[in-house]
Amino acid sequence: MRNLRIQLLFSHLLLVIIMLAVVIGGVINVFHLGWSIDRILKNNYKSVVAAQNMKDALDNEDSAAIYFLAGQTQRARSLFQRSYPRFQRYFNVEIHNITETHEKQYADGIGDRYPAYQSEIQSLIYAKPPISHRAAQAYYLNKLHPDCLAIKKLAEDVLKVNQVAILRADARAKAEARSASWTGIGAAVGALLLAVFLAIRMINAALAPLRALARQSEEIGAGHLNHHIEIHRGDEIGALATAFNRMTDKLREARQQELQRFQRAERMSDAALDSLYDPVIVTDGSGFIVHLNRTAEGLFGPVRSIAGKKAIQAIGEERITHAIEHAIHQEQVSAEEGEAAFVTLQTDISQRTYRIRATPMRDDENSLLGAAVVLEDVTHLRELDRLKSEFISVASHELRTPVTSLLLSVQLMEEGAAGQLTSEQKEIVSAQKDDLKRLDRMMRDLLDITRLEAGVTPPRFELVKPGELVNSALQSVDHQIKAKGLSIASEIPTDIPLVRADRALISRVLVNLLSNAIRHTPSGGRILVRVCPQDGRTAFSVTDSGVGIPAEYRPRIFERFVQVPGATRGGAGLGLSISKTIVKAHDGDISVESEPGKGSVFTFTLPVPQERKERVDGTDSGH
Repeated sequence: MRNLRIQLLFSHLLLVIIMLAVVIGGVINVFHLGWSIDRILKNNYKSVVAAQNMKDALDNEDSAAIYFLAGQTQRARSLFQRSYPRFQRYFNVEIHNITETHEKQYADGIGDRYPAYQSEIQSLIYAKPPISHRAAQAYYLNKLHPDCLAIKKLAEDVLKVNQVAILRADARAKAEARSASWTGIGAAVGALLLAVFLAIRMINAALAPLRALARQSEEIGAGHLNHHIEIHRGDEIGALATAFNRMTDKLREARQQELQRFQRAERMSDAALDSLYDPVIVTDGSGFIVHLNRTAEGLFGPVRSIAGKKAIQAIGEERITHAIEHAIHQEQVSAEEGEAAFVTLQTDISQRTYRIRATPMRDDENSLLGAAVVLEDVTHLRELDRLKSEFISVASHELRTPVTSLLLSVQLMEEGAAGQLTSEQKEIVSAQKDDLKRLDRMMRDLLDITRLEAGVTPPRFELVKPGELVNSALQSVDHQIKAKGLSIASEIPTDIPLVRADRALISRVLVNLLSNAIRHTPSGGRILVRVCPQDGRTAFSVTDSGVGIPAEYRPRIFERFVQVPGATRGGAGLGLSISKTIVKAHDGDISVESEPGKGSVFTFTLPVPQERKERVDGTDSGH
């Protein structure tokens, strides 16, 4: 068990030692090179700077003598006073920084000759009485200037000695740097070769059993869980092979258990689907039939004969296949409303009506698996709805005769056919007349709804200008608007296309919506009628500034006999229901947006005929 670990540890430790030696050697060389450079800066560079400054000071003192000869005594004395301390300062630096051979000899020579030279200049520029000009020139040329040149020569020698030392030290530092570089390169190459040797050795030692382990592991990964890895070693590779064999045994047991669970879950799933009363169709992500429950087999045939076929071939019913395609391609629940949601199929004994619900199926990663279609049997509900509609139709039709007779009787009584009426009697008869008119309108509305739903009186379609529909409806409610003191306006684009509609029915929808807005908008309010394109259709909207509709009533506002509590009374709650029925008969939609206290917006859409792209020229109208 320790063999492989010890080899790896030894090889890596040796490599670390070599790398550490290379690093330490490099650090020592860097420090040595830095010391050499520092020595140059501390020793020779100071002497170079001191010698150069002594030369400059001597030049200045010589210039002071020349100024004196030129008659500028004050300037000569000032320049001498500045140069003398400078020379002394840098001469002291040089005396205390003797580092090279012969440098002390030159420095001592400067020290010996400079005091005399200084005294000679002072005796010239500070002489009392002053020396004559001719004598001063001769003194300068014969004594001062030669002494100045001699001292400058000694300072130049100091400068050269130190410059030569700097160049020598620089060459030595470069040689040391080159030597350190080659030494580092050699050590690095040696470490690299040793690392390659150790790596090849370890690879050769471990690769053969690892290759065998990899081949046998691939067999296990391919599902051959009965296969065992045959490697008998006492090191870590042998332990790994043993662990692989144990893992294989556990995987084989887990696969058996998972297979049993899967088969049990599949049987339970099939049993659950088969026990459902409603037909269920299951497809894959490409629309091929995967499963039918027993009820669906009664409609479409045995699952073994249609499984694997396209839904459009196996089912045949266009609405069902459309719902499946929508669920798969759009990945959304397909739940149509109205007649598009229902399909009638022939069973062995009768015709049944089903509501189609198609839902996409996804796995845990939200990937599409297919679609599940449930056909909800609503035959009894459709029958009840038919009986209800027939009852309402018959009742409304039968009630119209007595209601008409009662209206006629009330009118005759108002006209005095049965004698003059007292004022109290007239009030009673008038109230009866209003109630009978309201009842008559309700009977007519109920008859219209049942006839439209039953298709007895289908819409008479024609191509109509939207502006004409709006203007006709506005004229119908003009007296109501003026009586309540409301302002109304309309917005109709000039290039709005024609719509396919029944002129009378759509005018009735607009009048219903306008009447509803007038009834629920207080005096001084505003109503806006707007027409605009919307998603390939034409949208009509009626906006008011009335009391609005509470959120809990908005979903039911288009149902029959629904009235918002507290709202202005004036109808039986059938106007919006009739409007919705008419719009649906035109293959349109109607909706409402409202907030209490902020008014409401009722919108319905009508299709634009595809075969004609006519557009009309209209004008905005307002009232």
